[in-house]
Amino acid sequence: MSETKERTCAERIQENLNYLREELKTLYEREDEGAFEELCEMAYGVETHYETVVTLSGGGPADYLEITHDGRDVFTVTYRFSDWFDTATVSVDRSDENIWAYAQHIIEGI
Repeated sequence: MSETKERTCAERIQENLNYLREELKTLYEREDEGAFEELCEMAYGVETHYETVVTLSGGGPADYLEITHDGRDVFTVTYRFSDWFDTATVSVDRSDENIWAYAQHIIEGI
């Protein structure tokens, strides 16, 4: 007896995106109150995230912190280093407490 391998998300994503496109097209074409309500109810949840870029130095070289947050809590911190037509980024792990504390300080000050 052979096992059926479940398709990966990468294999299924286009199919699901096409389904969403068709569903939205149908609802927008209806233009009635029921369609509006269905559009509002489609979202299981809505989150808003912001990105704040902190310029630490400019020119060449330059470096920045890119902070993703919701206005209160920091979700990610990325360090970007740029020098004349070249840029590198690295994700800053939460274990780097001083950089995360600085990012939180910046967000709380906005």
